[in-house]
Amino acid sequence: MRVLLTGATGLIGRQTARALYAAGHDVLPVSRSGQGGLTCDLLDAGAVEGLLSRERPEGLMHLAWHAGAADRWTSPANLDWAAATLHLARRFAQHGGRRAVFAGSCAEYDWSVSELSEDSALRPATPYGAAKAGTGLALCGAGSALNLSLAWGRIFFVHGPGEPRGRLLGDLIAGLRARERVACTDGLQERDFLQVEDLARALVAVLDNDLQGPVNIASGQTIAVRDLIGEVARQLDGEDLVDLGARPRPASDPARLAADTTRLASIGFRPRHDLTSAVSATLTDGSAPA
Repeated sequence: MRVLLTGATGLIGRQTARALYAAGHDVLPVSRSGQGGLTCDLLDAGAVEGLLSRERPEGLMHLAWHAGAADRWTSPANLDWAAATLHLARRFAQHGGRRAVFAGSCAEYDWSVSELSEDSALRPATPYGAAKAGTGLALCGAGSALNLSLAWGRIFFVHGPGEPRGRLLGDLIAGLRARERVACTDGLQERDFLQVEDLARALVAVLDNDLQGPVNIASGQTIAVRDLIGEVARQLDGEDLVDLGARPRPASDPARLAADTTRLASIGFRPRHDLTSAVSATLTDGSAPA
């Protein structure tokens, strides 16, 4: 397919572009900067209309969203991106689009529940999660009316090359490479982590199949956060610099969040990375796709 990829310069977008190319798609990478592809401000309705009328993509992989490290969870910009996503979907369908995958989030779920399937209750605790949940519900409900084959990928926890400061691994990696002590929580909380190369493969697998509606994008296995921290420290020869338990965990931080990946596994997706190779891949330098 001729696939429009938004958010093409981001942590997930760079690897998704590679995975789309590897799967044989004709990729139209889009970003606000235009780096390595097309330039479009997706918050500008006229610019979106012009892009779609010119390019006429058959497929859409929509990853772009407000990504400020400091205010991602709370910014009112999440509402702007919800509106922009709904507009993009509608105009994509009207210009002949056939198949679309949108990036949702596990933040849509009720995190008082530790085992999360696509049928689990949605009870987002942040403006980010609420904006994602509302957008996903609206799109999944309108797919047939738009004559659009549509999947909403609820992404769990991801890491990859070029981790920015303000994220767990971004701060950890930067600190250890600078040979600074890094204060962490006890790390006993369990999470489902997916290395970004595997995440990109999962998104493309969903695009290339006929899964409709919400689908969890995760590994299907949880590990203690301290195990991930420990592997990063081991590979950076910084185990003596990590202070586990030096920072308190927020009271709202759930002990366990596990993804049911039955739907994703039904199309044949399996992660290729184990913990060691996933961390090694994340510690390599990332670069934009050619």
